[in-house]
Amino acid sequence: MRRPNRAARPPHPTPDLIETTEDLEAVCRRLAEESFVTVDTEFMRERTYWPELCVVQLAGDTEVAVVDALAKGLDLAPLGRLMAKRNVLKVFHAARQDVEIFVLKFGAVPEPLFDTQVAAMVAGFGDQVGYDALVSSLTGAPIDKAHRFSDWSVRPLSPAQIAYAAADVTHLREVYRKLRARLESEGRLDWVAEEMAVLTDPATYQPDPDAAWERLRPRSSNRRFLAMLRTVAAWREREAQRVNVPRQRLVKDEALLEIAATAPQNPEALARVRGVTRGFAEGRSGASLIAAVSEASRVPDSALPPAPNTRDAVRPS
Repeated sequence: MRRPNRAARPPHPTPDLIETTEDLEAVCRRLAEESFVTVDTEFMRERTYWPELCVVQLAGDTEVAVVDALAKGLDLAPLGRLMAKRNVLKVFHAARQDVEIFVLKFGAVPEPLFDTQVAAMVAGFGDQVGYDALVSSLTGAPIDKAHRFSDWSVRPLSPAQIAYAAADVTHLREVYRKLRARLESEGRLDWVAEEMAVLTDPATYQPDPDAAWERLRPRSSNRRFLAMLRTVAAWREREAQRVNVPRQRLVKDEALLEIAATAPQNPEALARVRGVTRGFAEGRSGASLIAAVSEASRVPDSALPPAPNTRDAVRPS
């Protein structure tokens, strides 16, 4: 189909649903001519460690597209190329998880990038302002919350889901324009890039399993316990990645802390930990966890991690 003149092109009354590589290539080619593109994703992560990308929403000045990322035979490479276009600003709200997905898919942070949550903070809306509140404050538009908890992996997508998904990026388009105008008038637009240094750093999306224990915020000052916790938390992170299940579904935090405190050396001892099933303890994951515990038991005193600085540290029971 011949593309109409850009100046005469009306806004799309309904969003396009992109299900083929050819259509995705075409829409990305058009959006590559825009100065900015608003971006959002819908994904599922309740049952997996890695996010499952289900839908990608894109909006330019006059075009809105909803991409069915699960469509059979769809190659997302054109989307990856659009995310890498240096002449197109990619606009997100609370971008961290969306960017993580693109890094996993395409191996790079979308560039250049603008996060309206960060921009709103710079503009005086407070830390981590929510999308709904920002849209309401800047545009007055009502937010449809009907499909907020949809299972986006189920097909076919309903017309209502498609409209809901598209609304996220159309509202975001207006939010971006208003925030940018405000920040430019106040001479604070450059501050946004400074505040996004962590968000745009590729290292942010390369988590270190050996630092996973810090997420548990142990209150113990027992350095031997901390060494054990560091090892078993790193094991859980790598094992959760390998089998692609949420870390808490693999081994809950409370069980992991007890394992670090009791250092079980065999399946029988591991199965006595609350929350650990005998099937897990006697299976492949249980065997590798016991091996990790054994490894941590051999860590020399010189390699033990320092105790955290806390006034209320307690020893594990």
